[in-house]
Amino acid sequence: MNPPQELMVKQYVAVVQGTWSKLMVFETGNPRYYLFSQLDPDGCQTGLQWPVLKADLKPDIRRALAHGYGNAIL
Repeated sequence: MNPPQELMVKQYVAVVQGTWSKLMVFETGNPRYYLFSQLDPDGCQTGLQWPVLKADLKPDIRRALAHGYGNAIL
């Protein structure tokens, strides 16, 4: 059984600063979604990942990610 397309990583996009932590953002098998992956304070992935509809993002974040830009660095 295959996982949902929203969980299949295609390409790294950027790192963004969330309210409490940094998140890596990836394009997924479904072009309507990004996959967000939480980073710990040392910059390592924690294993917490969730798909987010692109339409649900704030317009400035959505535009930046569409062009491969984030608002944080590792």
